Amino acid sequence: MMPLVEASRTPRSILRGMSAQRDPERAAAELFEQIWQPGLALAVVFCSPGYDRERLARALRERFGATPLIGCTTAAEIGPLGYSTGTLTGFSLSSREFSVSVHVIDHLQGYRSTDGQAIVDGMLGELSAQGVMPSRDNTFGMLLIDGNCQREERVAHSLHTALGDIELFGGSAGDGLEVGKNPYVLHGGGFHRDRAVFVLVSTAHPFVVFKTDSFLPTPTRMVITEARPEERKVLEINGERAALEYARQVGIAVEQLDITVFARHPIGVMRGGEFYPRTIVWIEDDLSLTFGCAIDAGVVLATAQPTDPIQALSQRLDALRQRVGTPELLIACDCMCRYHAMEDQGVTGQAGELLAAHGAVGFSTYGEQYNSMHINQALTGVAIGRKAVL
Repeated sequence: MMPLVEASRTPRSILRGMSAQRDPERAAAELFEQIWQPGLALAVVFCSPGYDRERLARALRERFGATPLIGCTTAAEIGPLGYSTGTLTGFSLSSREFSVSVHVIDHLQGYRSTDGQAIVDGMLGELSAQGVMPSRDNTFGMLLIDGNCQREERVAHSLHTALGDIELFGGSAGDGLEVGKNPYVLHGGGFHRDRAVFVLVSTAHPFVVFKTDSFLPTPTRMVITEARPEERKVLEINGERAALEYARQVGIAVEQLDITVFARHPIGVMRGGEFYPRTIVWIEDDLSLTFGCAIDAGVVLATAQPTDPIQALSQRLDALRQRVGTPELLIACDCMCRYHAMEDQGVTGQAGELLAAHGAVGFSTYGEQYNSMHINQALTGVAIGRKAVL
């Protein structure tokens, strides 16, 4: 199908859109009408796992044709109406003001730490061939990765190491608001498992790569004394069974531990004076804890107290606005646990309105990436402002 666009539409560098249509063909058509125009450098979509993936992939292929198109399945979606589920959201970037290099990473289980350098070298070379001299000031990276691959730490660290001071952010694909088994990454006209897609974007638009959460670390520290990091399992904390010691530290009976408690009482690591949350995903029968990130024995964890999520988000968005003005686009990778916590507090609508007012498009994730780190219970992304008029 040949793309159609209204002749009256004024070309824009960034387009955003969403569809709440349940039928995948209608959803693809509606989103396409909102974010397609001639000369796109990239289109990105975030889709509910409730869609029939084969039908949706086919409909997107037919609509977008040769336009570079990537995306992933979600825990929930973020778009012009704030947070939603069962929808399709997306954005596009014009080649007039954005240069893009896309690399697909296959077979994540076999990914080596040394692979990052070759990937980044090739992508930087591709941008150079487009007339760009990539730097921290004009280029950022975005990573979309299978949320069940358990390779996010290795991939993010190796890519960021190779990038030097160029920043990256990203999100792990989801499969609904409970811990699912089938996240998918979209590229090459189809949905795939055990894969990631990494994008470098260069532009003259002002932008800020950022991380935010709503926690205040406390002086309380815990030491991981036994772990199986390859499985993201912590067996012992402070020499005691992990679940028992965690419950004691946060003042909750072990029988009451669930995802809501984990979201309310996060633990994480301190680096450079900043708190990086580590989500507990579930409690095992042997009272070990499974995390959303790999944690090794000897790691010191800090406990944290939740703060007002709306106030924290408002302050961060205000700071971004001071840097780039009101964003034309805010690509948002927001942890599923934050969604659960906000739902529990009845503030999801308020948070969604704040994000929508700042041009947010993105998704609720099974984990977030921020530069070299894979983290949880955070919102990572990039705020892109208007290009200065000379």
